[in-house]
Amino acid sequence: MLLRLLLVLASLTIASQLSADETKPMPLHRGLIHHQSIVVSSVSASHPFYSAVFTYLGYELAGSQYGDGHEFEDWKPWRLDSPQEISIVKADPKYAAQKHQKGAVGNHHHMAFCAESREDVDRFYKEVLVPLEKAGHCTIQDPPVDCPEYGEGYYATFFFDPDGLKYEFVINPNYLRKKAERDQSKAE
Repeated sequence: MLLRLLLVLASLTIASQLSADETKPMPLHRGLIHHQSIVVSSVSASHPFYSAVFTYLGYELAGSQYGDGHEFEDWKPWRLDSPQEISIVKADPKYAAQKHQKGAVGNHHHMAFCAESREDVDRFYKEVLVPLEKAGHCTIQDPPVDCPEYGEGYYATFFFDPDGLKYEFVINPNYLRKKAERDQSKAE
């Protein structure tokens, strides 16, 4: 009986704390992705691709190790004052021969990075992707293109890394419209 009473009191205490927390503003980077590891067949072979892409996007190489079995590169956008990081990691030798299979469990479908504007998408395509493709470090699926199937103003370029992992660089003004609608409905 005493145990049941203690459990009820504990659950009431937790519930009251949770409802009190709803009135506090959420910290800016709470819930953002802390880190993402991208597995590649060779970090050194993938370096030209990821270095060009991440540098353009404002990431800096924060740490790396090459050789001796465990290879990685850690890329951080320090300007955001958050712990975000994307790591490029060498595949486990047991699975190195396995190629990326889009749609398979554990394989990412694609990752999309935010652009500032349509001009930013165009500049990224011309300054980063075209030279990378010419050097054999990436494959461009689509040059900058309007994608009305994803919403009005959705403009993106789609491309693959040396292992066939798909990426996108996109400007999507629908986010701002949807956020304004959401904020308006909350205010009413």
